[in-house]
Amino acid sequence: MGKEKGYRLNERKAAEILALAQNGIPTLPNSQSVKIAVSEAVKLIHSIEESRNTILAQMQDLCNTLPEYSVVKEMDCIGDTLAPRIIAEIGDVRRFKNKHSLIAYAGIDAPPYQSGAFHASERHISKRGNSYLRKTGYEIMQSLIKHKPADNAVYDFIQKKRSEGKCGKEAMIAGLNKFLRVYYGKVMEFYSEH
Repeated sequence: MGKEKGYRLNERKAAEILALAQNGIPTLPNSQSVKIAVSEAVKLIHSIEESRNTILAQMQDLCNTLPEYSVVKEMDCIGDTLAPRIIAEIGDVRRFKNKHSLIAYAGIDAPPYQSGAFHASERHISKRGNSYLRKTGYEIMQSLIKHKPADNAVYDFIQKKRSEGKCGKEAMIAGLNKFLRVYYGKVMEFYSEH
């Protein structure tokens, strides 16, 4: 169950945590009320996890009814968890007049910065768009970097930006910009064919 939901089960880490807990100095008294509070907290965590899994399953079921779901799932490093999230945050891609509108919606476009004859050369992202879309996109970029897919335009673009001297975050935001352009192109192409 752990690997299906994106968790990486690691017995060595669990053993380390258990050893630290057994050898640690307790900060709470060893009373019945503390034991009850801890067991209730564990039950609450399990309940929240169960609710999360139910919501993710419902999101996946809803996404299966969307025509673009198959196109998004075919993209590298987008699985059962990230596909519904990215589709939910973008919505119907046909509402954007072009790829630049989608990038502006995500808030990763650089705002114009000029005053009279002065033109700025270094600008930050605007952050005026959908912060959840930026977060989901950033997770997709982390997945791309972790899995290093062969012949992936977005991953190659991130590596190119890093080789040009961009720091990790800047390269990933540039990669997200590229990813959204690719996403827009693939989904719009799918809709034009169907």
